[in-house]
Amino acid sequence: MSWTGSLIITEIPISCLFILVTGGSRYVPGLGNDDSGFGADPFTGAGRYIPGSSSNESAPLGVADPFTGKGAYSSAAQRQAQTNVYFPKTDGVTFEQANAPQIIAKLKELNEGAPQEHKLSEETMESLEGLLLVVCEANSPEPPPTIQQISLLWKVSHWPEEIVFPVLDILRLAVRHAQVNESLCGEAEGVQLCNHLLSLMRPEGRPANQLLALRTLCNCFSGRHGRALLMSQRETILSRAADLAAVCNKNIHIALATLVLNYAGCLHSQPDLEAKAQCLSVASRALETVQDKEAIFRLLVALGTTVASDQTAQDLARSLGVGSQISRYSTVSEPSKVGECCQLVLKALH
Repeated sequence: MSWTGSLIITEIPISCLFILVTGGSRYVPGLGNDDSGFGADPFTGAGRYIPGSSSNESAPLGVADPFTGKGAYSSAAQRQAQTNVYFPKTDGVTFEQANAPQIIAKLKELNEGAPQEHKLSEETMESLEGLLLVVCEANSPEPPPTIQQISLLWKVSHWPEEIVFPVLDILRLAVRHAQVNESLCGEAEGVQLCNHLLSLMRPEGRPANQLLALRTLCNCFSGRHGRALLMSQRETILSRAADLAAVCNKNIHIALATLVLNYAGCLHSQPDLEAKAQCLSVASRALETVQDKEAIFRLLVALGTTVASDQTAQDLARSLGVGSQISRYSTVSEPSKVGECCQLVLKALH
């Protein structure tokens, strides 16, 4: 769906309108117009910087993937042939897309208006721009990030909260890179990274920062150091993330659902009932408030992945009343993946 022409807004709760005004231009966090369940946003225009927009997540499942691209599961015959292509989902779902020129333009704009003590030098800006160009492309011909660039990114990620969002967008992309993942998620620095992201995710925080912190955590799963870090901090991270289900922002809900799904994927082959119980609990709690179909779908996949081939987890899910909670989604036909996945989860619980 796209929006054109004049716009009349009526009866929209002000708490749901997250428009950040900076430097005279509107910034709407994380809303794009791609075909992955992220609806177009009527508040944005061409050329505006939207962190993490066009967020086609990279999560290959073969030819047909419910998380990516146009035409996924368009064939009924194909769906019938593959009885369960939804879960267990054990490879991480990440937020890949970005518009590097827009990120840099917004960073420069905010830097110009930043308080003197927070202004970045020309050398710092060039270093961040170089880093962004490297981490934006999986097969970039540019040299890998230097320790100096990574240290600088970490330092600038502590910019004032009202202007830090473009830096967080660079961080989101950077943690997918093996060297950055190891450097920022390693044993010494990893806890500091988690604590910083958790501070940005507090319920009273800025939605743009909440969104990008969640997406950064999701992208940390793309490296072994990041996975180890997030698993070691699971209880705290999922507890803080669960609080964001109450925020009226569908893109935050999608990121939250993706984080739960990535945890479920990592836990699938592990006999850690306590951890799986937390995944079930957070997913169930989120489903009480989440309305966006893409977020609901990812929560259903997380539930399915958690209970798949695990009788104890299935018993726990039944005791939590998960079946009755999700049964209303079994008849959803648009998108069809929601209803199909829900039916498969219900089947696993019976």
